[in-house]
Amino acid sequence: MPKSGHYTVVVLGTGFGGTMTALSLAREFAKRNKGETILMLERGTWWTTPVGTVQDKEVATYDYLKSRDQPVQFWSTPNHFRGFIDMFTRCFRRKWNEDGLYDFALLGKRGFLGLFGNENDGVSVIRASGVGGGSLVYSNITIRPPDLIFQDARWPLTWTNQERDDYYELARNAIGHGVLWALSLRDQQHGSKTPLAGSVNTGLSNIVTRSSNLDPHWIIQPDSANPNRGLKKIDLNRVTPAQDFKNDLWIDRARLFQTALNDIKKSGADVDYGAVDLAINDWDPAKAPINPAQQSNQFDGNGNAKNYCERQGRCNVGCLPGARHTLNKQLMAAALGTPAAPTPTFSNLEIEALAEVDVVVAKLGGGYEVKYLKRDKEKPWRTKPITVSADIVIIAAGSLGTSEILLRSKLPKRHALLNLSDKVGFGFSTNGDYLAFLDGTKNRMRLTRGPVTTSFGHVNAAGNPADLKFHTLEDQGIPPAMASLVGSGVKLIQSFSKGRRPVRFVFYALFRFLLKKGVHFIRALFKNFNTRQDVFWSDDEVLSRTMCVVAMGQEAAIGQFRLGGRTGETPLRVRRTDNQPFHKDPIYEEIRKSLDNLATVISEKPGAKFENPFLSSLTGDLKASSIALSHPLGGIRMGRNSDEGAVDEFGRVFDKTKGQTGVYKGLYVADGSIIPTALGVNPSLTIAALSLRVADNIIMNELPAA
Repeated sequence: MPKSGHYTVVVLGTGFGGTMTALSLAREFAKRNKGETILMLERGTWWTTPVGTVQDKEVATYDYLKSRDQPVQFWSTPNHFRGFIDMFTRCFRRKWNEDGLYDFALLGKRGFLGLFGNENDGVSVIRASGVGGGSLVYSNITIRPPDLIFQDARWPLTWTNQERDDYYELARNAIGHGVLWALSLRDQQHGSKTPLAGSVNTGLSNIVTRSSNLDPHWIIQPDSANPNRGLKKIDLNRVTPAQDFKNDLWIDRARLFQTALNDIKKSGADVDYGAVDLAINDWDPAKAPINPAQQSNQFDGNGNAKNYCERQGRCNVGCLPGARHTLNKQLMAAALGTPAAPTPTFSNLEIEALAEVDVVVAKLGGGYEVKYLKRDKEKPWRTKPITVSADIVIIAAGSLGTSEILLRSKLPKRHALLNLSDKVGFGFSTNGDYLAFLDGTKNRMRLTRGPVTTSFGHVNAAGNPADLKFHTLEDQGIPPAMASLVGSGVKLIQSFSKGRRPVRFVFYALFRFLLKKGVHFIRALFKNFNTRQDVFWSDDEVLSRTMCVVAMGQEAAIGQFRLGGRTGETPLRVRRTDNQPFHKDPIYEEIRKSLDNLATVISEKPGAKFENPFLSSLTGDLKASSIALSHPLGGIRMGRNSDEGAVDEFGRVFDKTKGQTGVYKGLYVADGSIIPTALGVNPSLTIAALSLRVADNIIMNELPAA
């Protein structure tokens, strides 16, 4: 329960937007020392690893959170089919299990008995629910979109090129080391005597080798979008055996993906590629710091080693070694302390988990009320309504969450925020998300080892921004627990895209798995003495000639949210304003062309193509084609005035009764919902950069003088 009924700031959400703004403000309030307080509300619970790590050999984090009266759960551990069942029974968010981690939002309407009158809005959104938001399940990729994205007229930003570079570098440090470390480093660079804050993480990494502390012997090229780190590429021209001239030390997936993109580039295609910057600790004692202030690569200030990547391929389902830079690490240290350092960094910051926000209400005398449902830790389906007030409210619940809260707050019957722009709900984008598999590659690889993503390829980044053809390809690993579904997996995904209920989905998966594997196993027992049967193959063997690729691109960003009102509707509905299906956006044809080129290079079968299980002939026949996405953007897009957007470039929410550029005093949005176009890349770095800019504006222009 909150310690107070009133706070200086209430932040709704603990993802990239919420963490960047809340920690920035908590730091400022600590310096001012005027009794200002912050409350962060999170609808999910805390999540941590059940396995001993370098930094927490006794798994003390779980018990520590419990001792602080916090709801906490473990990642799913098994790396086989039992892990899949655990994820979809315990970690899947649904009715009666509202503290689950994975929230699969299937927008549309369920008809009679789920069989007749179904409506599929054409998008299925995978998002996280927990302290740390999307960082809990993302692929750890910090990547900046090319400049052509910001040349779209829908971006109202007034920052200079230098300011944009500075905020992206600040965001890299905030994710790579920690928000407080990044801000104190910026202060030092501007001449301040501010001591450098402790680094929660060891900085960004480029992970392409089979284990840590191996030299990849890559080529490092200058990169104007990433000047301090550059662009790392595979070196295909070395001939000295002492330098691993065949790149045998590389993760197979990274070597094959970058080599294939190099072949496509040589054919004349507008392609550039390299290793992605990953928000993952990696052990590399030879790594040279950029400057003396960045000596925290592997050890903390007391010489204690930090967690590092063990190449387990589990990024999206929970990192057992605790190497990923999930934001719950920063938030825990800031608000609660840690087992190693139990005194929290701030006494002015509270985090309320299992708190699902209903509406934000503008008070007549100024300030706001936030109404939310507090869930019971043991029985999360039980709720208690709570109201807190604040001078400043920052909504950072993600594209879907923020859009739903503001659309609900806009309803006349709720008497909450009646003067919101008519553009609330507009500008939703799938970000061109696309998932595809190719069977029958020329070379073997291990999809279950390494970080989930190692490399990227930009296509048409040098083209005309108005053409909307830019897109990104990335290699994608498969968590071992999901790999056990190969053979049934595609049909399962198709089943899910048709809108089957989660429990039915799990039992369907279990039935198919047991039926197929059971019969096959019994038959194999009588044959295995003669010839090793495939039922005894490892997942690596089963997947050894399968390539998985994810893509993002310049989708039109013309979706519009509305609240579901009719019986059977999901709480949020969406459609494109041109009434076209989302999967018919031209960017998907561009992505398929690039995948066809890639298939030509890596497949052993002429004419082989990548297949997207959400957009197959089966789903088309069933009118169930759906874009499965994990990077929803927009809905509360920024604009120059209330006719263009719902917020301005600093996240200030427009109040249409105060003129086209008038805003609600003290009401902000800081998350992916304010982004007005598709980015064509993973959005976490951009969300962090924009949110840090929002926080700076609040500190400079919203807070009273210290």
